[in-house]
Amino acid sequence: MPGSLFIKEEEASNSPTSTSYTSAVSLSSLNRDGSRSAFSPYKPTTVLTNLQRGNVQTQTLSVLPERGIHQLAAQGELFIQNTDDKFDVDQADQNGFTPLMWAAGYGQLDTVRKLIAMGASILSVGSHGENSLILASSSGHALIVKELINHGSELNYKDNDGNTALMYACYNNHGGCVQELLNAGADLTLINESLESAFDIAIKRRSKHAQAIIEKHMLNLLHSDSDNHE
Repeated sequence: MPGSLFIKEEEASNSPTSTSYTSAVSLSSLNRDGSRSAFSPYKPTTVLTNLQRGNVQTQTLSVLPERGIHQLAAQGELFIQNTDDKFDVDQADQNGFTPLMWAAGYGQLDTVRKLIAMGASILSVGSHGENSLILASSSGHALIVKELINHGSELNYKDNDGNTALMYACYNNHGGCVQELLNAGADLTLINESLESAFDIAIKRRSKHAQAIIEKHMLNLLHSDSDNHE
């Protein structure tokens, strides 16, 4: 199982496939302390909560149920043999998440590349406006952030709460993602529905790494502007 997966134990009754214990994948871990403030990265509380039906733990040996394409994408196991002529590369789950969004959220770079090569849309959004770039940025997958940017993902796209990928990266102190987004030209002046900018969020969350990167970036911009006026 990929190390990036956050496994949350759920009651067996929550699963249509388990008779004893079932593990479900949750992206609630994308918030470092699990808290919810005025800046609310994920609504409802647990997003990407489709059951990882391949992660069933039982007290006796049994045949594991077949996993769907979203679970396979999250685990980096979406191989060509898992698909057929009817495979919809942009098939959404009940939260509006596509296989690409699952792969991006769980750090599966090879799967992200494979899905993009198969024609997956980087423009797909979830029920609360989340997209692949936001999911990758929120969970700290800088290489995937770079990959999505290189394929035309909209840097300053906002979710339903007005949050950008840069805000998500700052919220969780993912410096590598912050750097990639700034290098690509992400807008630091944008604010969300709570009237907070990415820098405001970094300060409020004590995201020291993200804050330092933004401060250095702003100094570089000032120096560059000063040099241009000499």
